[in-house]
Amino acid sequence: MKKKIFIITGEESGDKLASLIFSKTNTQDYEFKAIGGQNLKNIGIPILFDNKDITYFGITDVILNIFKIFRKINYTVTECVRFKPDLIFSVDCPDFSFRVIEKVKKKINTKAYHFVAPTIWSWRERRAIKIKKIIDHIFLLFPFEKKYFDKYQINNSFVGHPFFLKFKKFDNLEKNSNMISICPGSRKSEITKMLPILIKVIKKLDKNYTYHFPTTSQTYEYLEENLKQYDFKYIISTNEQDKNYNFSKSILTIAKSGTISLDVCKNFSPLITIYKMSLLNYLLIKPFVKVKYVNIVNIIANKEVIPELIQFDCTVEKISNLANKFLSNKELLNKNVEDYIKAISSFSNMTTDEKILNYIKKNI
Repeated sequence: MKKKIFIITGEESGDKLASLIFSKTNTQDYEFKAIGGQNLKNIGIPILFDNKDITYFGITDVILNIFKIFRKINYTVTECVRFKPDLIFSVDCPDFSFRVIEKVKKKINTKAYHFVAPTIWSWRERRAIKIKKIIDHIFLLFPFEKKYFDKYQINNSFVGHPFFLKFKKFDNLEKNSNMISICPGSRKSEITKMLPILIKVIKKLDKNYTYHFPTTSQTYEYLEENLKQYDFKYIISTNEQDKNYNFSKSILTIAKSGTISLDVCKNFSPLITIYKMSLLNYLLIKPFVKVKYVNIVNIIANKEVIPELIQFDCTVEKISNLANKFLSNKELLNKNVEDYIKAISSFSNMTTDEKILNYIKKNI
């Protein structure tokens, strides 16, 4: 009899991670349903609805869409109970996933595994108490996370990051291209906030550069509509192959903090991290944040190996000055990459997908 797995992912990065894990499963052994995106669709997993419908940016965005979110939670619970899965496998998006899992477990007997641990080491550590009640096992991306979940006696295992399954060694930058990658975010709300700042930055850089904008198929038209009015050269990529190729060619990347940073690092592009939210969101969140950095690589290294220009430092002047400083000094570009590679080595080249799949096979 086939084992049933219900997958919940919250945005493109989670959809990508889930597809990497389940691409090697045999459809004769498993039946799937999912909240996901194009990556899960590409490996033949049926999607109940696109995860962009539950992806919102910042506290105010969530509040404004709270009734939509609750409707999606209730719909997901209904469909999950009807499916009667042996396992709910959630990736990231804990605020949505955990509410679904808690409600489903009150109705049917099922296990719940979660991948990409909630950042209890950064803020809201008390979430661990709820996690212990509803999650049967958590798979950890990074080695430093383990002590936080051990503290609350939550079943966990460090498996590494599947983006770095075959991470190559870095020798030296040999980039002679004139490409710069600009990453304002994957959601429309992020692009709306970050793109105007980044357009002004581009105007302060050399006009001979070509600018690469990675995005999703859902936001392609919106981004294109906003870029076509400007006279600088640009390309937009939406698929993984094109994104990775253009990152590998980029002499520098300026990216909003997020999972995109790891895609950039995987392709050895020097990186500047930027991040800005509404003042209200910033004032609400700031008192509860326990870490000094927003980029996960810096958190792992416990120092700023990738420059961060956050909130009040996220200005046109500071971003363009730092970018021009990097672009005029190849030694700085090389050191940027060398430093972040050292941090990444702690969670790269591990058999992440095999470890997770083996655990699933043995325990459901």
